[in-house]
Amino acid sequence: MRLVVVTGAGSGIGRATAQRFAKQGSTVVVSDINVETGTQTVELISTSGGTAVFRRLDVADVADWEAFAAWVCDELGVPDVVVNNAGILIGGGFLEQTGADWRRMIAINLMSPLVGSRLFAQRMVDAGTRGHIVNICSVGAFLPTGISPSYVTAKAGAWFGTQALRVELAPHHIGVSAICPGLIRTNLATNGSRGGVADAESASWAAKLGSGHRFVGRSPNRVAFAVTQAVRFDLATVPVGLEAWLGWYLSRLSPGALRSMTRLLRMDLADHGVELVGRIFGRNLDASADTTALSAGTPTTGAQARGSK
Repeated sequence: MRLVVVTGAGSGIGRATAQRFAKQGSTVVVSDINVETGTQTVELISTSGGTAVFRRLDVADVADWEAFAAWVCDELGVPDVVVNNAGILIGGGFLEQTGADWRRMIAINLMSPLVGSRLFAQRMVDAGTRGHIVNICSVGAFLPTGISPSYVTAKAGAWFGTQALRVELAPHHIGVSAICPGLIRTNLATNGSRGGVADAESASWAAKLGSGHRFVGRSPNRVAFAVTQAVRFDLATVPVGLEAWLGWYLSRLSPGALRSMTRLLRMDLADHGVELVGRIFGRNLDASADTTALSAGTPTTGAQARGSK
């Protein structure tokens, strides 16, 4: 029986991935900063006859990562598969996002998958485990856009770091894969934020964007399937969705053409689009946004809301 670790498994892609591995007979370590949603994932797996255990993890905290990796290996053994999925979204242009926005984005979307990879890869090498590491990146890794520059920068770094690690770990028979989804129905937008505006406006923006995100895009199960296929066939990069494949190939065939296309994606147009989405799909969004903004005043609470995709 394989041991699989999935971060950000409280919802979305992480939950779907944890459930898929559990259905295949693996024991799954479900981790998330949100105890409630992470526990719900374990309950869903257990109800379906699978085996899972929850352990809280703040992926932005290196010390927490170290304690988590030690606990997993001491209590359950060296994992066969590690899926680094936890991530956040921060909208806004380059000049709108603050230094704090960038530091948080880099800590979670870039450093956390690399830190998790390093900690578990070392243990796999020491134990002689022929394991596999999967980092959930994004089509954003191939898209130089001004809509969310911190997001695409972090995802591009995570993708490149994954490829470098793949080369280094190949002699140890440890596979490393990057999954690059396009538009997927998750809580990423709802739990995101908008740089350059007040907390209340940021919460309203995220709620409006998330209201449409619930209906547009592919099921997280598509990404979960891609994860298991990447592990099975040791794939280096797996785009998920037509737009992801187009971004992947165009970034290699004509980076200049891709940059020209992404110039059309301006933040002012994105904000108008978010307003339109809110009017079409949203209900009572301003009231819910006010509540979200108040709860987001505490850094820990805000982090909990943004712990998984």
